[in-house]
Amino acid sequence: MEILSRLLLWIGLSVLLEGTVGCHYYEEFRVKKTTADLQEERAALLHDYRVCLEKYQDEPPKAKEVCGPYTQRLREIEITH
Repeated sequence: MEILSRLLLWIGLSVLLEGTVGCHYYEEFRVKKTTADLQEERAALLHDYRVCLEKYQDEPPKAKEVCGPYTQRLREIEITH
């Protein structure tokens, strides 16, 4: 009977430790996924911002007005990251 209780204890501890390790890897995955998503959004915004600046290169005040939201969002991403 004592052998059975020790075996169940070991099984229980193994399951507990396995679950804890799994949570750690999931959290690490979420951090990496969020970082990758932010980098992708940043790259797309930079591309769109450059296209916007090229489009309005002859009208700097209009470029500042129209392309301003890109710079604001890029700042927000930098703060978040």
